[in-house]
Amino acid sequence: MTEPTPIRHWQTLADLNGAPEVQELREREFLTPSEEPTDIPSRRDFLKLIGAGAAFAAAGCARKPVEKILPYIKMPEEATPGKAVWYASTCGECPASCGILVKTREGRPIKLEGMKEHPLNRGGLCARGQASVLNLYDPDRIHGPMGVNRASGASKATAWTTLDARAVQALREARSAGGRVVLLTGTLTSPTTRSLVSEFLSAFPGGTHVVYDAVSSDAIAKAMEVTYGERLVPRYRLDRADLILTLGADPLGTWLSPPEFARDFSSRRHPESGTMSRLVAIESILTLTGTNADTRYRVRPEHLLTVALGLAHELHVKNPRGPMSGNAAVSGALRDSASEGVEREAGLPAGTLAALADELWANRGKSLVLAGPQAAPANHAVPLQVAVNLLNSALGNDGVTVDTSTPSLQAQGSEDAVLSLAERMRAGDIQVLLIHGANPAYSLPAALGFADLMRRVPFVVSFADRVDETARQADFVAPDHHYLESWNDHEPRRGIRSLAQPAIAPLYDTRAFQDTLLAWGRSLGVGALTATAGTWHDDLRESWRKDIFPKSDSPADFDLFWEGALREGVWRARGQSDTGSGPGAFRAGALSAMPEGGTSNLQGSLSLCLYTPVTLYDGKSANNAWLQELPDPVSKIDWDNYVSVAPSRAKQLGISDYEMKADVVTVDVGHAKFDLPVHVQPGLHPDVIAIAIGYGRTAAGRVGNKVGQNGYALAQATAGRVGMSGIPARISKTGRIATLACVQGHQYTENRPIIYETTFASFLKDPTSGNEAPTSEPSMWSRHKYTGYRWGMGIDLNACIGCEACMVACQAENNVPVVGKQIVLQGREMHWLRIDRYHSGEAETPETVYQPMLCQQCENAPCETVCPVLATVHNSEGLNLQIYNRCVGTRYCSNNCPYKVRRFNWFEYSEVREKSLRLVLNPDVTVRTRGVMEKCTFCIQRIREGKERVKALGETVHDGDIETACMQSCPTQAIVFGDSNDPKSRVSELMKPPRGYHVLADLNTLPQISYQVKVRNREGGET
Repeated sequence: MTEPTPIRHWQTLADLNGAPEVQELREREFLTPSEEPTDIPSRRDFLKLIGAGAAFAAAGCARKPVEKILPYIKMPEEATPGKAVWYASTCGECPASCGILVKTREGRPIKLEGMKEHPLNRGGLCARGQASVLNLYDPDRIHGPMGVNRASGASKATAWTTLDARAVQALREARSAGGRVVLLTGTLTSPTTRSLVSEFLSAFPGGTHVVYDAVSSDAIAKAMEVTYGERLVPRYRLDRADLILTLGADPLGTWLSPPEFARDFSSRRHPESGTMSRLVAIESILTLTGTNADTRYRVRPEHLLTVALGLAHELHVKNPRGPMSGNAAVSGALRDSASEGVEREAGLPAGTLAALADELWANRGKSLVLAGPQAAPANHAVPLQVAVNLLNSALGNDGVTVDTSTPSLQAQGSEDAVLSLAERMRAGDIQVLLIHGANPAYSLPAALGFADLMRRVPFVVSFADRVDETARQADFVAPDHHYLESWNDHEPRRGIRSLAQPAIAPLYDTRAFQDTLLAWGRSLGVGALTATAGTWHDDLRESWRKDIFPKSDSPADFDLFWEGALREGVWRARGQSDTGSGPGAFRAGALSAMPEGGTSNLQGSLSLCLYTPVTLYDGKSANNAWLQELPDPVSKIDWDNYVSVAPSRAKQLGISDYEMKADVVTVDVGHAKFDLPVHVQPGLHPDVIAIAIGYGRTAAGRVGNKVGQNGYALAQATAGRVGMSGIPARISKTGRIATLACVQGHQYTENRPIIYETTFASFLKDPTSGNEAPTSEPSMWSRHKYTGYRWGMGIDLNACIGCEACMVACQAENNVPVVGKQIVLQGREMHWLRIDRYHSGEAETPETVYQPMLCQQCENAPCETVCPVLATVHNSEGLNLQIYNRCVGTRYCSNNCPYKVRRFNWFEYSEVREKSLRLVLNPDVTVRTRGVMEKCTFCIQRIREGKERVKALGETVHDGDIETACMQSCPTQAIVFGDSNDPKSRVSELMKPPRGYHVLADLNTLPQISYQVKVRNREGGET
């Protein structure tokens, strides 16, 4: 094995620049020391220390609080005390509509896991999906229908009968006056719900269904309509692409269907197979996808379109190869897009586009070009997608990596439709407005004034689960169920249907949105719903009886088919081909819509990009504390949004952030402005500033209110488009300092290498390249022989994309508490599993790698030798256990842990939970009390359950029988758990050379977690 050439990895700019404060932090070890260093204590101080030790000992021996339990009066038939009941369902957190399994205990949903049989997510589930179970128990949900005073925004409880009577009256009046009724919703992936909406609105001559998504993919659908004649969003096949080029797109982060894309992407990142896909990212901000790119370039958002046209020029004009090279319309549209001028204008190295065009052409039919639908300025959004369609068509990707036979139905919103609605409201043309699954008063640009426009509508009803920013301007709030309380079906991709079934009875006096439409439609006495009877559940069953059952080829009757569908959770159309088909011939006339004017006069001006964060997405779940405390994967900051500025621009402006303190600046875009702290972000284009949307809520609840600023307010609304990027902006210093809670930057290694990486070319020549040579260090301890199971874990850094789904899965499974911003500022966050983000290279153009870090279950565990009460010990299966009843809180173990993965309960965090939030706790895991240390134990409760399950069958545990929460949730299958004593297990294979290594192996701690070397698919000298 060759010794690796050391690559210096750094966590912060201060670390890169060798700031003396970093060395001081290394020596201090913890950001907030529990004791200040003192000289030899006096006799009085010594007695105080003795007293403190006695107090700790007493706390460790104290009785736990008495908790009373109540037995069942009548036990549900399917419930067995202590045994979980699982329901197949569909995630409703976002329109991706992933298949899930809902774990319930004693009737309470406590954990969500991805459904392996679902063809989209295939077992993975994103962080937001994992956290959505907490929304069910949100104490700030309203408990029933509310009447709202539109003048003051004050609300008070009302009865469903009162609300229904008033709504039906308003609908009747509207119908008799022309029927100008509008139902504004987010994307509805339920075909049965869409059919019900259509039937409801058919009773009104002017009834309209407007679909609006705050995180919009409308530009893609519009461009497909312009270039191919059909409005749709294709299915993108990352699993079939040898070369992927993203132009501001973030498929691994927040775009369309992240768990699906993550799984497809990771399936092509196994260098041992001899082939490996290559990802090239051209973007303005550092996205999650960009951090996983093999090669990355920075451009302004205004230059994304010119870059796409420059590539098309290379293929059709300069070196004609594309099938439309001789087309006069194509040549004319590309005439002024020569790559040399584009590179000069965009600041790309000379020859970049020519080389990239050659690489794309070499991979024609097995490449994929993607562009972010909101990554370019508003007037460039659709033209950029048209240019991308031209590239994919020229490269023969249509029907292979771009499939229109089974299009995505996860993004149906229209920006033009919602802006047209706003104009109709301004003109007083809307009589009744019903709003479901959208919060336009919060998420539309402030310049549009949607909240004020709502006052011009005589009657408004919101179906929100709280009196949010939009509901404050309504007459009534008719709260919908949480999706875990609801019946529904979903079709995220054509031909794939899944069911959602209630896993718990409604906690409050809420009513399904569909039942409300049915009730109002029947009461009207006219229209398609007049003759219907029964509930929404009955309607859903009948829809499946008519539409799905005849296509199922089921030998059983419908009742048995329905039970089977509920049990399996997903249904696929019979005979559906996986080969795919293309959209047809590209219409060259679509290129005539390219915007006039160049972008050469932008040099030095600032351009604002509003981006969708992985954690909060569109802000819908801003009141979810798990998501607020989940750090942004790239910046590692939680509990805030901020203005990201490139290092060079920050130096020019004299602004900085360090050790959780940042300069506050004013961001001004003309029609709106506000103040935010600065985060100096490596990898950002120097002429770009970036702000996350989803923050700045004022009516989310006690957790989400007044956290950060509302980035949507800075967006533009122009020419039928909502502009989220390329917004001219100015920033100015305020002279104030604010805190930013960052979970990375206070746990530095002492320059020991813990990340190893290589290139694919080097790996093919020498599979051990980049790895360290294994060594056998002498030890004062004799090795223990593990004769039975020995549990271990393997983590593939090549598959890990840093999405943090595993962190929320661990939090939900193990009752890990939320501590809040102030405690995080002290460096005392409680996550058992963290994702460390490391950069390498220059500050302006860094490369990034992610490393999941959790208790390493060391055989020579440093924590065990210093614990005075044996609270941390090894068991016979290689697990480093934490015995809470013994722990007296000395924290010696944390001091002695080189991986810094142990967490101490400084407060009684369990006592701050609202009563409803306690329902989410996993009863199989002890809730820790103040003064107790905690950390990962490989989900020991799952190990015990798995062993008992196979024991009852008279068998032993087979590889894959037991999955930790982090392994189960991982969309990319980067984490593997199993018995390392089994030589055929996957974890045993991952622990072996050539790519397997242990972190800080030179300490001779003998960890039971193995990592695999990161492999980048680029030439060794390429940057």
